[in-house]
Amino acid sequence: MNTFGIICEFNPLHNGHKRLMDRARAMGADRIVCVMSGNAVQRGELAVIDKYDRAKAAVLCGADLVLELPYPWSAASAEFFASTGVEILSHFCNNIIFGSECGDISVLQKAASVAASEDFKSNFKDRLNEGDGAAAAYFSLLEASVGVSLSSNDLLGIEYIKAALEKNCNIKFHTIKREGSGYNDTALEADTLPSATAVRRAWREGNAAAEYIPDEAQIVFDRCIKEGRITDAEELSKAILVYLRLSDADTLSQMADNEGGIANRMISAAHNAKSSDELFELLKTKRYTDAKLRRAVLFAITSVRAEMLKRPFDYVQILGANAKGREILSECRRDSGISLVTKAADAPKETEQHKAGQRLEAIFTVARRSGTDTGESYRKNAFIK
Repeated sequence: MNTFGIICEFNPLHNGHKRLMDRARAMGADRIVCVMSGNAVQRGELAVIDKYDRAKAAVLCGADLVLELPYPWSAASAEFFASTGVEILSHFCNNIIFGSECGDISVLQKAASVAASEDFKSNFKDRLNEGDGAAAAYFSLLEASVGVSLSSNDLLGIEYIKAALEKNCNIKFHTIKREGSGYNDTALEADTLPSATAVRRAWREGNAAAEYIPDEAQIVFDRCIKEGRITDAEELSKAILVYLRLSDADTLSQMADNEGGIANRMISAAHNAKSSDELFELLKTKRYTDAKLRRAVLFAITSVRAEMLKRPFDYVQILGANAKGREILSECRRDSGISLVTKAADAPKETEQHKAGQRLEAIFTVARRSGTDTGESYRKNAFIK
């Protein structure tokens, strides 16, 4: 059988994501496995909707099996995010499909080969030592190698292919050209595929976005919105400032993404900021992207050390499945080589992954507009259709 994998966040799932799954079916996918970020996403932010509700929406919209891309790798830089996603999918899929601005898989494969080379890694390190920002240096070197302008989703696709090369995974990659709004566009435009950023903004401002979301998913999300089960960074604003004001730079500098003086800068900014939005404005530099700084703060308040990201995950949680998904699980449980758990309560509690996940849930539940206790996620089960 042809099983296609998608590494995703579905934060939230919109018409562009549904189009990607539909295209996978058109390309011959008999089954679709989604590895989806949990309650923290790659930009270093909390997901707008709980992972169980997003997984339910995914299954209703065409996914057969939804597995969690666990924290902290779900919130890490593109390299760690992609590597973990590919590692999980390699046990279940023979194809991976993703959207990209470039839309040309041969260009992205060439760029991945370049990025995996020792010469590229050496040149990239030199550019960083010269004071260039990591993202700017990476894009610049790759664009010079392939002769094509690249964007955010191109970079993720390149990292997926590079991870498969480095892990020697026998996976075929496919891409479709991203259409509609750009990755970070904040406005919803009629008759256009939206960015997830624009949908999140509309929800938080109390505006409707139903025309941009598949009907099956909208039913799930409407209930979440009605019950106040969406997250809002402002709910955490003061807690973040208090935490950073009471922290010391030596401790913070041991946390992931807090190297190179970022810890000192965060503490100083926290003493002068009146909100988390102002904190990130004060933290901005040419060298560090907004996402990098948000990851640094998230990893600091959840005590994720740099060395943890370099270790393999301990287990993967099942978030949703239909009949085909259960079929995949019965086939793969015997020889997948990874530990699968059906709910958070079953996870091995002695692992660093579980402890980091608990700390994440502690702040995620505070950030919910409705508010809830920290044990909520441990009482929930995967959505089974």
